Amino acid sequence: MIQSQVTEALKALNIRPDEIADERLAEAFRILLQLIEVLSEENEKLKAENQKLRDAINLLKGEQAKPDIKPSRKRPNEDISSEEERKTQKYPKR
Repeated sequence: MIQSQVTEALKALNIRPDEIADERLAEAFRILLQLIEVLSEENEKLKAENQKLRDAINLLKGEQAKPDIKPSRKRPNEDISSEEERKTQKYPKR
């Protein structure tokens, strides 16, 4: 899970420590939620560093690093349908 997914998942839980009557329990929830976010962020950084180190090892071995594949540049909500083109084409009748 990436950081934004973790944050969204925590928000979806709808836990509101301010509404918990027991102050000790509310504070425990605050600390745990912050800890989850911090650890998730640290985990993402370590994954990136780990991949860089693996790439460096592969280069030293004479192998190739992991390819840098860019996301597609397809625009969302862009109509790529050829329906209009099919309607305007005139096929000769046999």
